[in-house]
Amino acid sequence: MTPKQFLQAVQKPPLAPGYAFLGNELFYRDHCRQALVKAVLGDDAGSRDEGLVEFDLAEHSLDRLIDDARTLSLFASSRLIVGFNAEAALPRKLTASSPDADALARYLKNPTPGVVLLFESTRYDWSDRDDQQRLERLVKFYSVVPQVVRLPRFTPEEALAATRILARRLNLSVEADALADLVEMLGSDMARLANDLEKLALYAGGEREITAAEIEVLVPEARQRGAFEFSDALARKDRQRALEVLGTLAHSGEHWPMQISLVAGLFRQALAAKEERARSVQDVMRVFNKHGIRIWPARAKQITEIARQFSQAELERAVGSMFEADRDLRQERPDDRVIMEQLVVNLTA
Repeated sequence: MTPKQFLQAVQKPPLAPGYAFLGNELFYRDHCRQALVKAVLGDDAGSRDEGLVEFDLAEHSLDRLIDDARTLSLFASSRLIVGFNAEAALPRKLTASSPDADALARYLKNPTPGVVLLFESTRYDWSDRDDQQRLERLVKFYSVVPQVVRLPRFTPEEALAATRILARRLNLSVEADALADLVEMLGSDMARLANDLEKLALYAGGEREITAAEIEVLVPEARQRGAFEFSDALARKDRQRALEVLGTLAHSGEHWPMQISLVAGLFRQALAAKEERARSVQDVMRVFNKHGIRIWPARAKQITEIARQFSQAELERAVGSMFEADRDLRQERPDDRVIMEQLVVNLTA
């Protein structure tokens, strides 16, 4: 079941006796949990205080949670019992017959009236291949639960579309390019995007458009914009602009090994694109998507520009130069500015 399907289904009684939320997408998780809390316990704050019970399954057994579910409450006619860190309940080897899964299945066949169970696991990412196997184990273990909701991360395109919708709901106007950059800077993390959009909405007060410069000031991750400008200048072999940005970054206390790591990642990806004969933004995105790596259009444009400006031999030398600069920066008392300026000269020759 998808989050959207869940949000529609939970509005139509009767509720299922059990639900499981699996995946580390916290934006949808929070919305789904809020909808379930409202459906089970209503809007009254007192009912929520009395009726919401949480168990950390890393510290308490699944049996204890089930025992609590079977115990009638003197203070709450309806209860929502949440077992978070749900992955901790899995046995080391998931056999065809698991005692904990059997006990949960027996309870769900004859659940306590007015009690709804919710199991949450936010540790694993559906887009990670290793995590997918762990999540499928969770799906198998909690298959006895009537409703299992999968919470995958937003794709960059989905995150941008959702961010635009959320901005409209908040009566927030943001420059289009600045909003796209913000989505990229925050890694399409909708929980973080929603949090920062609310802050921007409070700052703007619905009276004016938020600019890229204001985002740089108000959103910590956006302060890395100078790092992107530095990479863009190198991609164009624009030595003068690269040195200007370098000076600005030096005054702001930039951590140079991290900057080199960012640029080196771009050049290695450009080298890979070159080897795959990817010549356009669409080609680059297709190549990396084929290997399970999602590339945002702005980054694909950077990679394309680098691949266009540098030959394969130049890209290989550039990666070597960045390795040497990173090594030199880690020596005792290096002259960081001289090392970085020499790197710029080497990459824009």
